[in-house]
Amino acid sequence: MSWSVAAIGKAPAVRKVIADQFAKGGKCVEPEESIRLSAASVIDGALAAQTDDTVVNVAASGSMSFKDWNAKEGPSNNLTITVSTMYNFCE
Repeated sequence: MSWSVAAIGKAPAVRKVIADQFAKGGKCVEPEESIRLSAASVIDGALAAQTDDTVVNVAASGSMSFKDWNAKEGPSNNLTITVSTMYNFCE
């Protein structure tokens, strides 16, 4: 299973778009779902700390696999979160 979210823009708009993407995204099996929800919380906190005129680029993704896929044993998880401030943005 895997998931991803992404948006670029002013922090308040990106915060809303990313929250919507997490809300509308399909649920994952555990433990990936707990990781996905934790990522949503971390990203929301990072965006809440920005000023309203700050432009940000947010991308996050995760995936889970198993050493034995058929038996669903030995899970491993990959997670990437990037929240970058975009300077010199022109409108």
